Amino acid sequence: MAPVNMRVNDDGKFFGRVVAAFAGAVPVLLFGGVLWWSDARNADKQSAESITRIEKRMDAVEEAQRKQAEQAAADRQKLAELNTTVQSMNKTTDRIDRRLETLYDRLVGGPASRP
Repeated sequence: MAPVNMRVNDDGKFFGRVVAAFAGAVPVLLFGGVLWWSDARNADKQSAESITRIEKRMDAVEEAQRKQAEQAAADRQKLAELNTTVQSMNKTTDRIDRRLETLYDRLVGGPASRP
């Protein structure tokens, strides 16, 4: 094996050798840079599309929640109206029941003994 020579620029061709060494590396670096830029651009595009899809889904969920809330409010209103109607009917039924009892008592001749 030949001894290692530490003299770099003995013949004065150092810069020529450096340029030759980097001349092979520059196309590889440029090609790698172009690929990296292209991949980053595609990743950004896919991320933007994913975000758009997620936003559309969120909008759909929010719309469904809003509709459900409106339906729940309408159902509560209907239940309140039904409750009022039932209470009114109960009062009317109680009033009719008392009048019928009064008529029965008059017909029979006195208050009926109730257990």
